[in-house]
Amino acid sequence: MIHEVIVTTKDSKDKIHIAPMGIRWLNDNHNSKKIIISPFKPSTTLDNLMITKKAVINFIDDVRVFAGIVTKKKRDWDVNSSNDEYPYLDNTNTYIPVNVVEIIEDEVRPRIICEQFDTHVIRPFLGFNRAQSAVIEGAVLTSRLGMIDDVKIMNEIKYLKIAIDKTAGAREIEAWEWIMSKIDQHFKKQI
Repeated sequence: MIHEVIVTTKDSKDKIHIAPMGIRWLNDNHNSKKIIISPFKPSTTLDNLMITKKAVINFIDDVRVFAGIVTKKKRDWDVNSSNDEYPYLDNTNTYIPVNVVEIIEDEVRPRIICEQFDTHVIRPFLGFNRAQSAVIEGAVLTSRLGMIDDVKIMNEIKYLKIAIDKTAGAREIEAWEWIMSKIDQHFKKQI
């Protein structure tokens, strides 16, 4: 099972990078201490993991972070770096610092096996409601513009909008507007 999270990493000069990503527990066993991160090549997340061998998995219910980064509407989010080695998002619900223990190479998406050594619950993560799930799916579609057929993207967006209309709060509406703006820009370039 893939969990949609925000991964925070640092480079060799301590510059923090924030990226939405799907992660999995090894063998889908949530009792395992091993988490798999599979960033695409090339990516800043992959570069940072290879250099520092450290990351933080952020479980967060503010889906604006996912949409903001993918659409480039808001890429800088407040980070708590009181523990300089493992920076986490200020508005995270739960964060899990991890260390890289194994790298399984792949031409497109290497599997980075990480070991968690702690879990910090700031406030309960209650899961995503329908609108939040729609924003995440919309963000994924936005990241695939030009790779997935435009008709398929528009059909998916039309369906996801139902959940936005029925169940979104202010944060989800803002995130959805960012997604729609990015998609509109893509289609204007096509004309």
